[in-house]
Amino acid sequence: MEGFFLKDIKRSFRNPGFFIGMGALTVLLLAAEITGAPLDRTRSSYYILYNAFGASGFTPFAAVFPVLAYATNFCEEYQSGYYRMIFARMGAFRFGRIRILTVALSGGTMMAVPIALACAAAYTFGVPGIPQGSDEGMLKGTVILAYILKYGDWYIAAGKTVLGFLFGCVWALVGFAFAVWIPNRYVALIAPFVVYESLWIGLGSAAWLNPIRLLRGDDVGSYLLAAGMECVYLVMVSAVIMAGLVRRYRNG
Repeated sequence: MEGFFLKDIKRSFRNPGFFIGMGALTVLLLAAEITGAPLDRTRSSYYILYNAFGASGFTPFAAVFPVLAYATNFCEEYQSGYYRMIFARMGAFRFGRIRILTVALSGGTMMAVPIALACAAAYTFGVPGIPQGSDEGMLKGTVILAYILKYGDWYIAAGKTVLGFLFGCVWALVGFAFAVWIPNRYVALIAPFVVYESLWIGLGSAAWLNPIRLLRGDDVGSYLLAAGMECVYLVMVSAVIMAGLVRRYRNG
């Protein structure tokens, strides 16, 4: 099982979809920062971050990126019949645990790295700390200001990176869940986006459940609460995946 895990995690990070998704997201976030503010340390770091996470418009489409990494690989294994050989070797539960972990890690990393780079650029080319001058008051009444005062800028960067990682894990696994239950590559790629948009609209007033609010964390009022809800979603989606794999195993 250890050998399969190492091979699977290598495949999850060494595939074109992973690099395409991470590269596209990095370009999207950094381009919004570059075009949205002068990068000469005359504007607040949080004004630059606002351009990355708000003005870039990436959050309504954020669920598209994690699925590109490794979520749809099961479709190919199903079509070729290779999944039967895997089940014969280790069973559905062992395979499920390994594949859930590798899919989640690849999807989470795909989201976390660009977000970390965007935060690093904002703190490098902007003025960290409480916004002053023309940006004074932009964080008034927000949880970001409370976190800066209590913990410092690092907490914001770490919080957004962790939330991005957990978001990527969840939505990569949503894609995997569709691949298990409906092993069609196009369904596994498109359906998570449809679910994401539906939840965004349907849970508009419930910020602590709304996936787009959980990604940013600011509107929830607590990064810890947002991270906790992402973990709840992780458990729920993993349960759906395991149920689907057990069904495939029993049906042969």
